[in-house]
Amino acid sequence: MKNIIKRSGVFSLAVLMLVSSSCSQDFLDVPAEAAPTIGNYYDSDVKLDNAANGLYGLVWFNMNKSAFYGITDVISGNMYADVYNDFGKFTDLSFTNSQAFVSDAWRSCFGAVANSNAYINSLPNSVGPNVSKVALNNALGEAHFIRAFSYFFLVRLWGNVPIIEDNSDYSLNFVIPSNPTEDVYKFIENDLKFAIENLRTKNRGSDYAANAHVSSGSAKALLAKVYLYQKKYDLARALAQEVINSGEFKLLGGDALPTKSFADLWLQKNNNNEESIFSWQWNGAGTYFDGNFSNTLFAPENRLVETTYSGQIAPSQDLIHNVYEQNDKRRIETFMLPGDYYPNLTYAETLEVNAKLILGYTFDIKYEAQKSGAGLKKYVIGKENLPITGPFNPQFNGESSMNSYMMRYAELLLIHAEAVLGSQSGSTTNPAALASFNAVRRRAGVPEKASISFDDIFKERRAELACEGDYYFDLGRLPFAKAKAILEAQNRGNREVEKHITISATNLLLPYPADDLIKNPKLKEVVPYTFK
Repeated sequence: MKNIIKRSGVFSLAVLMLVSSSCSQDFLDVPAEAAPTIGNYYDSDVKLDNAANGLYGLVWFNMNKSAFYGITDVISGNMYADVYNDFGKFTDLSFTNSQAFVSDAWRSCFGAVANSNAYINSLPNSVGPNVSKVALNNALGEAHFIRAFSYFFLVRLWGNVPIIEDNSDYSLNFVIPSNPTEDVYKFIENDLKFAIENLRTKNRGSDYAANAHVSSGSAKALLAKVYLYQKKYDLARALAQEVINSGEFKLLGGDALPTKSFADLWLQKNNNNEESIFSWQWNGAGTYFDGNFSNTLFAPENRLVETTYSGQIAPSQDLIHNVYEQNDKRRIETFMLPGDYYPNLTYAETLEVNAKLILGYTFDIKYEAQKSGAGLKKYVIGKENLPITGPFNPQFNGESSMNSYMMRYAELLLIHAEAVLGSQSGSTTNPAALASFNAVRRRAGVPEKASISFDDIFKERRAELACEGDYYFDLGRLPFAKAKAILEAQNRGNREVEKHITISATNLLLPYPADDLIKNPKLKEVVPYTFK
């Protein structure tokens, strides 16, 4: 299969040397403090429970700061940027394998793999007698979960990729072939099964701090998604049903939490809420590598941010006009239209230093981003205003402590509905599928359905998860001709000039990064993996 643009990229995986004291930054542009403290001696459960904190944030920084949105929502047509910035190259698909977003995503994923491997292979020998077996198993379960999540990204973006379990083996020989997609998926499944058996169980309540790390239920939810991508519908259905029955996760604004709403998902104070299955964790009071850039990238105007630039990406014309039904409550929380009012957004009265801050923001067309006639809202949290927001890092591009959702319970419900349907055709009136599907719609304030098709679920996923990085992968699950037709039909221009793309490739995979392919000329070779 050929990818969305011709592959001529390179793979270094130098990132795997991150865990070595003699490592080179050629591997991954992540600071040394992102590496696990494997040399430390963990003498308590509390210390071990905090050991893996870096796996939830620092290792993902290079991807989160911009690449994540370029290679997912911009390519997919949910977001738009003009050709004058790097995001614009993903709007019209003019990017090459030398583009930084491609290598940043690759290196973040393999950085997470490297750090996970370090924990998996070294933690059992780095704990003292006062550390319980439950705590050790949980820490190992976290590392297996993060490694699985990393490879799930890799296999969906690049297809065949090298499977690496031991960093020391790779450091001795980094010129290695890729492994086939089916082996990568088997490896992911094995890691998640280990995580399910070893992670602690949770019942996520109002103590949000206790929800930050993944649970056995998180691993079950992600494995259900992995099964769905492989069309293992019966397995996906059983696991999704098990998670639903557990009651661990709940919709904000759903039947179990009626006093909350979809809008509450996008407040920093609600990080690690009852709906969050897995999130990247950010610290707006930390260093450059600790925070979330999204407020700066997405906010349509400078009065909403803690820095001097904003509006690097905008909602696409296709997202604005073709996704949301009338009165869908998710629309206003996904993108701003003129006249939309946001009671929890704080903005500066002027752009002067120390200008008066005002709570309650109304979007005006004069602040449109990228001539889109609109502005993004998801992950836009406005100026720092404690306790409505968490802390910011103005000196570091206005980074915030707003988490990045990687999987929410709403998605698990839609996975369940699709798994019950069991195909990408036909329809179902199955009560269990309808219950899951309509729970999401009921929260959104749109009419429930008595029968649902794959197209219904596919559209619902886009409306629910827009600008969260999933739509591009959903397109990749379709027959290529159907995905191609959807992408080519989108208006990829702004509100003044309509534009369309033509896709000549035969799938939606990304090219291997150019510099990595030079360092590892075997990357294009595909060899079956020998499982241990």
